[in-house]
Amino acid sequence: MFLVVGGTGVVGRHVVERAVESGARVRVLTREAGHAPSGAEVAVGDLRDADSVATALAGVTRVVCTVHGGEGVGRNGPRGIEGAALPGLIDAAETAGVRNFVYVSATSAEVDSPVDLFRGKAQVEARLSRGRMPYVILRPTHLMETWVPMLADSLVKSSRALIFGSGDNPVPFVSGADIASAAVQFAARPGSGQTVELGGSDDWTLRELNTAIAGRLGIAITKETVLSARILRMSAAAVRPFNELQARRMRLGALLDSRPQTLDAAGAWSELGIAPTPLSDWLDRHLPARDGVPR
Repeated sequence: MFLVVGGTGVVGRHVVERAVESGARVRVLTREAGHAPSGAEVAVGDLRDADSVATALAGVTRVVCTVHGGEGVGRNGPRGIEGAALPGLIDAAETAGVRNFVYVSATSAEVDSPVDLFRGKAQVEARLSRGRMPYVILRPTHLMETWVPMLADSLVKSSRALIFGSGDNPVPFVSGADIASAAVQFAARPGSGQTVELGGSDDWTLRELNTAIAGRLGIAITKETVLSARILRMSAAAVRPFNELQARRMRLGALLDSRPQTLDAAGAWSELGIAPTPLSDWLDRHLPARDGVPR
């Protein structure tokens, strides 16, 4: 039995689909039963509630955890999710005798990261590494499903290209569906204590990505909003007391431009037998969509 935690999110939904397709029994822990993907058992509960977590883990041998606090604040943000809920989930999974815990982290996860989400993910990785439960940590780069809709939204609304930093730092954007396929494969194996970095097959700058999105949507870029890494960091510090989520997004934008993002994941993908989706193919498949905003 697989338990997918975060099974209603971008990557988690693909995990459920892939696991069901493989013939595995799948259970999803969710606060609202109606949001769970089809084909899976539903365990209604809250990740912060020990009793509902224990119930969801009953009979489970494999856990895939894609949940994160990156789009939340307070108890739904990194302090509440990575800082409290996920260590509790790991404790409960160890007690339940889970034989493999696959955690979807991020390549930017570092204990001294300027972004609270990535500090939290690094702490979860450390908790897994010092525990007694077999595990695998997946560290994807930036998701196509996150960045393309955000950039497309600005282009559709105002023909404006949104640029963080110089916009010239190459990034191997990766498909969430490919990360899900990798997670399901690793979950089906014995936990090995591996940490695996996974990026896309080619590198794109934000300027190149804006141009490609605009071309597929038939939009002429007439304006640019260029936010330097310095301005993003200063603005994040200023708005943090009033808007935790906006401050986090600003720090993410600064990080995207100020640190190298490229990596060579060809060997990992080859070992899995997965050909990662080129970003141009992903754009062809998902653009345009209704109202010009990608699915």
